[in-house]
Amino acid sequence: MTATLTTVLQGIALTFAGVLAVGTVLVRDPLRQVVVFSLFGLSLVIVFALLMAPDVAIAEVAVSSIGVPMVLLPVIYKTHSGGKG
Repeated sequence: MTATLTTVLQGIALTFAGVLAVGTVLVRDPLRQVVVFSLFGLSLVIVFALLMAPDVAIAEVAVSSIGVPMVLLPVIYKTHSGGKG
C-alpha cells in the first residue's frame, strides 16, 4: 500500500471510530448501547490494525467486542427485561 492510501484509510477509520464513540454516548437504551459499543470496539480493531499494532488489536477484540458485551448482556436482562428469579 502506498503511504497516501494508508493515510486515507487511517483517517476514514478514525472518523468512523469517533462517530461510533459519540453514538455510544448518545444512545439511551442499554441494550442498543451495548451493540453500538461493540461496533465501536470493532472499529478500534480496524484502527489499530491500520496503525500496525496487531497485539493491541487482538486485545481490543477480546475486551470490547467479546468480553464486555458478554458481561453486560446478562445484567441488562436481569435488571430491565424482568429476569424474575
